[in-house]
Amino acid sequence: MSCARFFVVFAMVLICCSCASDPEELILGTWQVDSVYSYYNGFDIWAYEKGMDWADYEYTPDGKMKEIKFGTFRPYRYRLSGDSLFWISESESKEGWFEIIDLRPDYLVLKRDKAPLFSGKSQERYEIRFFSRIDAEGKVNTLSKD
Repeated sequence: MSCARFFVVFAMVLICCSCASDPEELILGTWQVDSVYSYYNGFDIWAYEKGMDWADYEYTPDGKMKEIKFGTFRPYRYRLSGDSLFWISESESKEGWFEIIDLRPDYLVLKRDKAPLFSGKSQERYEIRFFSRIDAEGKVNTLSKD
């Protein structure tokens, strides 16, 4: 009986792994910032209302991304590597690196380390952004956040 259970569990694991979507496909589309968590040396704050640095982000299959805000956009190239997302600006010599905390069909969480504001050792500063996918009609889909 335990051998049969092993094979059932093994088959279920294989099915789950084969159903997992490829990150390159999951990232495609338009994402809206829902909230931002900021941390700096033990102090933290949550932001739930749109701020000046909030934008929508549109990822396309050709490796391009648009940061859209205030009726205009800034173009980037993007690259996924493991649990990392890289942005390379097409108009400036800027690039950004983000850790992908979670990526699901309708939910994206990115963490970005930030430079300390003050000099000194042992400082930790980062930001975590939570995104929902926007469909073709501009509606937010928030079905799979759990």
